[in-house]
Amino acid sequence: MKNKLKIYSILLAVAFLAELLDINSLLEHKTVIYEDTGKEEKALTIGPLPKECTARTIKAVDGMLALMKPYRPFEVNVKSCRFGREKYLGYNAGEKSCVMHIKKAEVMIPTEREYVPTLYYIQIINIILLGVFALFIIVIGWNLIVSVYKGEVFVANVARQVELVGGLICGMSLVNITYGYISSIILKKLIDLSYLNISWDYGNNGIYLILGLTLMVFSQIILRGKELQEEQELTI
Repeated sequence: MKNKLKIYSILLAVAFLAELLDINSLLEHKTVIYEDTGKEEKALTIGPLPKECTARTIKAVDGMLALMKPYRPFEVNVKSCRFGREKYLGYNAGEKSCVMHIKKAEVMIPTEREYVPTLYYIQIINIILLGVFALFIIVIGWNLIVSVYKGEVFVANVARQVELVGGLICGMSLVNITYGYISSIILKKLIDLSYLNISWDYGNNGIYLILGLTLMVFSQIILRGKELQEEQELTI
């Protein structure tokens, strides 16, 4: 029990320090410096569908209509590339001009491309795992609420349930972090977003990890308190 409390406390301190220092910005892929190659095919454009994404064209009332190939949508974490001194990604609109800092983008990638099925299956596995974790948390949380309602607060069973809930929350966070990291690597092989750099961002998972570890530490404190109480009663 003492070893568990020590291990959980150390892990909690490490997770809290990592969140405080914003370790995500240190671990994510290096920010890409944009280089203007003069090739129009690598620019962000507003216009017809790229030929690589076009399945076929059909006649419409107002002309020809391009139909997109079967695709999978993916949400991507992005950062603006560095353009050099005094250069920014912005939108010129007179008095309504602004500098843009884009953090997320939804991309639609043709399913025929290599790695798209793999990325899709990883996405499904991630959703299933998160669903299983969430279901267990709900069931155990309900049992915990019932135990507290009955007045069984400082007992070993409740403490173990709190520890298990904390472990499941940590598991959800780690699964999500792993999925985000793997998907960012695969997406870099699939697409080029020109002025945007695909980045790895674990979002709020660090906070959830801290929450889970806090519950695990709290559960060990409850068990330690119960143990001391029993020792005191035996001494008396």
